[in-house]
Parts: sequence; structure tokens; C-alpha cells
Amino acid sequence: MIFALMIKPKLHKCQFVNKTVYLDKGAVKMSETYISIEKNDEGFKYYKSLWEHRGITGIRVDTIIECIEEATAIKRSKSSSLLFIAIVADDIKYMPQLSILAEEINVPILIATSNYNEDEHHKALNTGACFYGSYCDDPEKNINAVLAAVNSFNRAKRKKTASNVLIHGGVMISLSQRKAFVNDVNVELSRQEFDVLRLFMKNRGKVLSYKKIYQDVWGKKYEANSTNNMVRSAIKRLRKKVVGDGEENSLIANIRGTGYKMSFN
Repeated sequence: MIFALMIKPKLHKCQFVNKTVYLDKGAVKMSETYISIEKNDEGFKYYKSLWEHRGITGIRVDTIIECIEEATAIKRSKSSSLLFIAIVADDIKYMPQLSILAEEINVPILIATSNYNEDEHHKALNTGACFYGSYCDDPEKNINAVLAAVNSFNRAKRKKTASNVLIHGGVMISLSQRKAFVNDVNVELSRQEFDVLRLFMKNRGKVLSYKKIYQDVWGKKYEANSTNNMVRSAIKRLRKKVVGDGEENSLIANIRGTGYKMSFN
């Protein structure tokens, strides 16, 4: 679903609140892919068929984390490229991760909603979206508005940045913003907890000793007895916040007498 529903609710009068841009028909390649973050599969299939007539393939995902993984795979591919990302705001709580998504994936991000909110509109555009609009009954008008926003974004030639996001399973951390998300839910971590998680995510599959963890995170002289307890306590808190009670070893496993290891699974 891109800016419309198959079974349409009561909609506001069609309004697209980004600046009016004339569509440059030659600017958009017709062999691209877009990603839609939404729950409504029927609505997605309807609009996917309309985009396919223009040579553009659609992929639907449920979460921001899945979107980043798909977008990264597309950008690494030599046979396809990513045209834009659409977020159906009725289905997704996107605002906490929006700036991370914009920072990590340098493509236009468009927000669609059936409940236009002026404050959210301004916040979305200031946080990383290039377009925020309410649904419109006319599919062609919706699509042309999307293409206009894409053209406007591409003409701005935003500078690409190095990757600042690490993802493992349902866990995502932003290195630049020092934020952590589990299944798209923001998790509050202390400085030590975040740095421990970052260390493990950068070294998945490797056994990290107590000494390595302590020196990297705390940056102080290692003393086996007292410092090992500090490491254990930090990892215990981290496991509980990231995985939950009863599943601690599914993410960070204890290697008896040595240290810890984050699994690849």
C-alpha cells in the first residue's frame, strides 16, 4: 500500500504537504525496487501491481530492522537498486528509528497516513523523511506524488555516509546516536551496557575474554576478581533488557572460565 488502501477508510481531502515538484519523467529509472513497511498485505499487493507496470518491483516488510536489512542487500546487488522506502504510519511506530533509517540508507523516505497530523508532519520532515502525506483516492495522483518526491530528493544529491548501524537478529544499534532497538522497540541502556552490546555485535562468533571486555568498555586496568564481577553484572543486565528473562543464553553465551560469545543465530 503506497498512499492508499484497497478498502478505503474515511479520508481527509487529498493533501500532499511536501513542496510541489514537477515530475521529471527522465529522472527515475524504470528498473528499480521500493520497500514498503506496512502490515496490510492486500493493500500492498494492489499498489505493487501498479508499480510493476512502471517496471518497479515492490518488497513488503513488517519492521524498520527488516527494511534496513533488505535495503542493504539491494544496495549491494549489481542487478537492482533501491528507489525509495515508504512507511505506512497507520501500521508502524516509525518515529524513534526514522533518523537512523535516513542516516543508514541514503534514499528517499516517504510517510503515508490516513490521519494527517501537522506536528508529526514537521517532525517527520525534520527527522529524515522527504515526504509526509495523507492518502488520496486517486492511485495515479499518489504515484506521481511519490515520483516527484523521489526526483526532488535525487536532485538534492545528499552526501552518502558510512554505515553507523549494526543489526543482529531482532537487535539494532545506532553507533552515531547510541540507541538500541529490539524488534523496533527502543531499549534504554546504560553507557556500559551499550558499549558491551556494541563490542559483542562487532565481534559476533568470537569468544571475548573478561579482560578484553573490561578494557574495551571501562578502559581501566584489569584486575581479575573485582573486574570480572563488574563484567558479569553488566552482561546480566544487558541480557535481561535485550532478550528477557529465561532466554539469556540465546544471545550472549557464557564460555566457562574464559568469557562470553555472541552467537551468529
